[in-house]
Amino acid sequence: MSYRKKHINPKIRNLRPKKKFWKRPVFWIVLALLLASAVTYFLLFYSTFQVKNIEIAGNEEVKSENVQNIISDGLNNKVLFIPSKSIFLVDTNKLAKDILQALPKIETADIQKKFPDSIEAKIKERQPFAVFCQNEHNCFYIDQNGVVFEETNTDTDMMTITKEQTNDAISTGENAIEKNIMDGIYKVQKNLKNNFQVDVKEAFVSNPLVFTTAENWKIYFDPKFDIDSQIIKMNALLKDQITPEARKKLQYIYLQYKDRAYYK
Repeated sequence: MSYRKKHINPKIRNLRPKKKFWKRPVFWIVLALLLASAVTYFLLFYSTFQVKNIEIAGNEEVKSENVQNIISDGLNNKVLFIPSKSIFLVDTNKLAKDILQALPKIETADIQKKFPDSIEAKIKERQPFAVFCQNEHNCFYIDQNGVVFEETNTDTDMMTITKEQTNDAISTGENAIEKNIMDGIYKVQKNLKNNFQVDVKEAFVSNPLVFTTAENWKIYFDPKFDIDSQIIKMNALLKDQITPEARKKLQYIYLQYKDRAYYK
């Protein structure tokens, strides 16, 4: 009986239907790998998705060519040592950061992908608010946020901003003045111009914060206190006590003392 089993069982096993190759897990694993490789190659190396056009918008003084060169350099990617300019590999945040770092004149850069093969850069340039001078030989345009972005000289009608001397060198693209101080300078300048037709000639950033008007009298503010409340005191003096005629002999207004104001 045992002899018979030994010869019958192999025959029974050979009579069982063989499993189809596409029902085997290894087939689907290999197929998935092949499909993934094909899709990856198609997305990363197919000519349709290689960036060919770079569009620049919003720039006035910054040359489009300079922005395009920065973007072009950022498109040079490699996948397994194979060069690719696939739009799917474009890092728009990094491109924007590279542009802002290389071109301080630009305040914001919005980079968008335009499928299948274009990149669009919308540029906003910094606008000069005043001239910031670290010394008589080192002056820059400064925007309303306190960022210096372009070398210039003092031969201009714009307000000049200086501050207490420091040994730190200022480079374009850096914050030379804190944003809250710049906000205060802007408020004072706008208020004097709109309400009293008085221009600010100079602003000296220190404690106190000192403004020199085009009429050659000074105003002293405390930068640590609320600027708005100090402006209210200044307005009250200029409206009720210091007439336009009296301003011709005015030397200064002190506003940095709480609840008090002095003038001479």
